[in-house]
Order: sequence, then structure tokens, then C-alpha cells
Amino acid sequence: MIYATRNNAPFARALTAALGLMILPACAIDSPQIGKTLITPTPIVVDGATFRIFRQRGGGSSVEAHRINVMVPPPSRTAIVAKAAIAITQATGCPIKAGSLVGDQALVKAELDCSN
Repeated sequence: MIYATRNNAPFARALTAALGLMILPACAIDSPQIGKTLITPTPIVVDGATFRIFRQRGGGSSVEAHRINVMVPPPSRTAIVAKAAIAITQATGCPIKAGSLVGDQALVKAELDCSN
């Protein structure tokens, strides 16, 4: 552990800043919630929005859609959630349970109804 003293304070500040800059890119990695796995190896594109779909391991009903592309101007939350619902249905082949679709422009979660 490096402690800041009067003699090494500039070094400690520089080291802290450098570590922060190295950790920042890791925050952008596309990773699902624990216990979920990627369904399709290729991203699904719906009307200009590109998603990776993750599903609970073992074929569970919980699913996530991560939007992985940049869209300018930024789309509305409602538009992206609707596109994510289409992508989830395409990837899983199951309808989404009513009232379970929640999310924002980057991440959408839902529960599937695969009882049919």
C-alpha cells in the first residue's frame, strides 16, 4: 500500500489517477448479471439498435438485452425498450410476460413466458 506523505504526495496522486484511468475502460465491458449466459453469438439488430441477449442459465425465464451500439441522436427510452422486446422475442422464441419488461436505453430486463 502506498501512503501519501509530504515527500511522495505528488506520486501518490499520480498513481491514484493512473489507476482510475485504467479501471474506467473496464466499466464499459458488456457483461450480464451473474447467472446469465449469452444466447446468440451474433448481436441482434432491430431497426438500427444492436442488442446482445443474455438468458438465465439452464433455460430460466429471466432475460437481459444489452444495447451495444451508439445512436445519434440518443433514442427515447420507450423506443429502445420496444426494440429490445422484439430482439428478446427473436432470440428466445418466447413471448415476454406482461408487465415484466423494464429498462432504459442501455439495458432492458424481462421475464419470459415459454409455457407454450
